[in-house]
Amino acid sequence: MAEKLTVIKVSGKILENPEGLKTFIKNLAKVEGKKLIIHSAAQLAKTVAGKMGVGISEVNERPVIDDNALKVYSMTYAGLVNKQLVAMLQGRKYNALGLTGADMNVITSTKQASDANGYTGVVRQINTAALSMLIDNNVTPVIAPFTHDGKGQLLFNETDAMAAETAKALAMRYDVTLIYCFVRKGVLLNVLDPDSVVPALKRTQYKALREMEIIKDWFANKVDNAFSAIDHGVKNVVITSADGLGNPKQGTHIK
Repeated sequence: MAEKLTVIKVSGKILENPEGLKTFIKNLAKVEGKKLIIHSAAQLAKTVAGKMGVGISEVNERPVIDDNALKVYSMTYAGLVNKQLVAMLQGRKYNALGLTGADMNVITSTKQASDANGYTGVVRQINTAALSMLIDNNVTPVIAPFTHDGKGQLLFNETDAMAAETAKALAMRYDVTLIYCFVRKGVLLNVLDPDSVVPALKRTQYKALREMEIIKDWFANKVDNAFSAIDHGVKNVVITSADGLGNPKQGTHIK
């Protein structure tokens, strides 16, 4: 029987909030088995960019990663946020290792076709042997969303897709659960009602919710990645909050 592994993508809005970060770290202990964490830090990166006088453009709520943005984002994500999270995990006796996809060659990407003048990556390959070596030695990888193209160029990756691709690749070696941990309790039928959580989301229901525009934009991208993970061997995908982390009765379970 394959060993259990949980890939957790944690939102920057949780990590940037002291109480949210504490809740996430505390409830992480409720998640059974080995773990791999991929994190965001979008709002903090924008704040740092503003203080440095670096303008960040956006298209469809996504940052345009030009040369200056790449520098600020890598400083924020792979530096401050990644190391702060690793330090917190060490304080809870997790042997955590902070890295990017460029470290140990764990994730390579190609430049996104629609971003010809920028540095946004699309995952090409996951080095499962390198990640498994860490995981099997009880190291918890904590990955900032940067990869490389194999030719010396650092690339910034969208975290939901990066988490899904990582989970899919590792599903060939482990019994993988993918958790999207963010500020809502799960998929909501009414965004104004934080308790209107859909406990189990099937593809037919998701299609209907998209047609009614209840699920749309960046959140639709999250759910699309969830279903893609299920289609490629991931056993379970859960969309939940830091409060619901590790509680099987909480959140939305993708079926």
